[in-house]
Amino acid sequence: MTPRHLRFAAVALLPLALAACKGREAAPATEGPTVQPVAEAASAAPPAQGGANPPSVTREFREWTATCDNTNSCVAFGAAHENMGFVLISLGAGPDARPVVHMGGWGLDEGQGEIYAVIDGRRYAGDNFKMDEEGDVIAFTTPSAQLVHDLGNGSFMALRRGDEQMKVSLGGAAAAFLWIDERQGRLGAATALIRRGDRPASSVPAAPAAPRVTLAAAVAQNGLPQDDLSQALLAHPKVKECLAETRIGERFEPDVEVARLASDKLLWSVPCGSGAYNFTQVYFITAADGNAPQPVVFPTSAESQDGLVNSRYDPTTRTLFAFAKGRGLGDCGRMGVWGWTGARFALLEEKTMPTCTAMPQDLWPSTWRAIKD
Repeated sequence: MTPRHLRFAAVALLPLALAACKGREAAPATEGPTVQPVAEAASAAPPAQGGANPPSVTREFREWTATCDNTNSCVAFGAAHENMGFVLISLGAGPDARPVVHMGGWGLDEGQGEIYAVIDGRRYAGDNFKMDEEGDVIAFTTPSAQLVHDLGNGSFMALRRGDEQMKVSLGGAAAAFLWIDERQGRLGAATALIRRGDRPASSVPAAPAAPRVTLAAAVAQNGLPQDDLSQALLAHPKVKECLAETRIGERFEPDVEVARLASDKLLWSVPCGSGAYNFTQVYFITAADGNAPQPVVFPTSAESQDGLVNSRYDPTTRTLFAFAKGRGLGDCGRMGVWGWTGARFALLEEKTMPTCTAMPQDLWPSTWRAIKD
């Protein structure tokens, strides 16, 4: 099997609930989540609680949303009018972290100069750059104390270019900032987002260390099965369910993918439902001859799941990537990366954007991060 990269384009609703959907708080496991060993996968429970890392949590505050991941790296963001733009403030954990602000969106026509922000009559101009063919972003890598203050305390904000403007609600920004300050131990410190005091920055707790994951060595992919699923897989109840769901026919040949995890283990990707732009896969690990299939249950920052969307395993990097789109434009949804350790798939990275606001994917809130060894 030769891995190929997914291409992401155009318009569909996410067919599964996001871990951080609007109006809900996701409080997942605090220990680095991993899939249960192969023999236990069929009855896998959610990741165990406990450990050094705090839970990844998303909270909604009126028109703003805040997310902190398992390393206490946090973001807060609000949407522009008709969800065509955004304002995002990011703040890592620890005493040395400082905020970074990004703003942008679609719909402010080009040819009228650069985009800038106005908050209660004060103008803020940052570094402008294109995020795609239609959108622009302003970056403030070292935002002024006044800008951070106005984001948390202002009454009117707009993104402007020439004669055009895009209103941004600040309702809830103060509460989101306060929640981040409390989560990171910044209340009353000089680096707090909103409730600053006399405490020195050095008094802020250190960032929790990201969990470390050791990936298995890559193995040769020669000698893989060339035909469809093994009889043992075709007889599995979940595969029968997927076959009925996809209605491809009696067999799956064009859409099944197989990779070698080890000399005695194969990974099978089985199609299991589709929409306009979201395609679901379930995964099985079998012996080298295709027998003894065990379903793979993937950990997330919130709970385990047995199906992934728009996913693909890369045997060269031993990683599996998935991207469930909230809509086909690709500006919301959930992304995840898992790594094969030789015994299980461990979550390496997860980003979740619960609101479609034209935010570029590289700015999405992190909900889980780990370090690969």
